[in-house]
Amino acid sequence: RSELAELADLGYLAQPHTSSGRIPTDSGYRYFVDFLMDLEEVPERVRVYINEELRHGTADVQGLVERVAMTTASVTQNASVASAPHGSQGRIKHVDLVSLEPKEVLLILLLEGNLLRQQVVQVTDEATQPTLTLLASKFNESLVGKAGEEVRRQYETAALGLEKELLDRIVAALAMYEQGAETLVVHDGVRNLLRQPEFAESSRLQQVLEVLEETRYLTVLLRELIGNSDMQIVIGSENASSQLQGCAVVLTTYGPSNQLKGVLGVIGPTRMAYSQTVARLQAVASSASERMAELGV
Repeated sequence: RSELAELADLGYLAQPHTSSGRIPTDSGYRYFVDFLMDLEEVPERVRVYINEELRHGTADVQGLVERVAMTTASVTQNASVASAPHGSQGRIKHVDLVSLEPKEVLLILLLEGNLLRQQVVQVTDEATQPTLTLLASKFNESLVGKAGEEVRRQYETAALGLEKELLDRIVAALAMYEQGAETLVVHDGVRNLLRQPEFAESSRLQQVLEVLEETRYLTVLLRELIGNSDMQIVIGSENASSQLQGCAVVLTTYGPSNQLKGVLGVIGPTRMAYSQTVARLQAVASSASERMAELGV
């Protein structure tokens, strides 16, 4: 009893109600994570499951990121979030142009890593499919492997008319990618939170859902939380987001290189099994990085 009282005095334990037992505070969990936690040895069956899941139906980056989120939720039994690896530059792999209407063109950009970007472009003059096919062929001969600024410099004064209109859109699409405005972020496993007593109140779960569903905010939040670290554990009141202050967030990075990294994370109650969660998150990240390299990202 005296030891429990001392831990309570230090701020590591709290007693929510006079009739209830003592539970760890955010500071208590932080002390455990920083000084006492030993990582769990990930069972071989779990490693096999992770590797098999990330090789099933993952022929492109989007499919893999979705699979990464699903697998993480499954092995940690919490909610998960994953962002696609993002580099400083998006480089063109292939360009397609399709005539939709006389003055309406579907621009299809395939970037390195099999990231697909599509947009409908309204053009000034009529654009027939034969003309667009010729332009697409020209673009594929001269633009493959180039990033936005390189494309802009190459055609700054040379392109005119329809060609310039489409090139301007290509440069703009690449710029949006490079700024991170279109980073793919997916989440999974919200159903796992429903089984946690901390999320029995619908308002508590709604707060987490609000964060997960707001993709642009979530993208910024993930980058801020992970910072320059390879692993980050944010507990309860440490969260900058008020909606997540009753949760623990465990994040790590993954990707084929130091220049091209995404963020993978778990969101759950502050009493989560940290040693198990961190070990399994690292196992998923390692397998996902290998799969990314195989895809040629």
